[in-house]
Amino acid sequence: MSNVNEDGTIPAVEQPNWTLDGLNNFRQNVQPQGEFSAPDLVVRLKRQCDPDLTGLVGQVRNIGEASAPSGVPVYFFEGDPDMGGTLMGMGVTTKTLYPAEAEDVLLLLPEPPPGVVDGSSEVWAVVDDTEPMHEWHECKVDNNRDKGNGKCPMPG
Repeated sequence: MSNVNEDGTIPAVEQPNWTLDGLNNFRQNVQPQGEFSAPDLVVRLKRQCDPDLTGLVGQVRNIGEASAPSGVPVYFFEGDPDMGGTLMGMGVTTKTLYPAEAEDVLLLLPEPPPGVVDGSSEVWAVVDDTEPMHEWHECKVDNNRDKGNGKCPMPG
């Protein structure tokens, strides 16, 4: 401290903070812990394997240090979306995802594409493509995709 003497008395004239080694922090704007924390959403592609309900599931998990709001979109593509993949549909999260929390977003496919059914097509799930722009920002966006196939294993 620069305004208290070693014996606990207060000097009549305070020595300027910025002239003391290690204390040049007079105009420092220290934020409370977590001020710059952000959500980090990852998605895991799963299948909905029910004879009557074919679909895809994007399990969205927040591995960041801040919550993500509800309504985050999850898109499902047949083929790589960066290479002209076909959008099959989308869903949205329905609740706030706090750190370490997850939610399954289901896309039902009443008439799934043949390549998805037989496993010959690559299927992609993409969470939060940032379109349209929103008020919150993720700390990483290069982990928002997962791929696999939509083929359900044979029963038995």
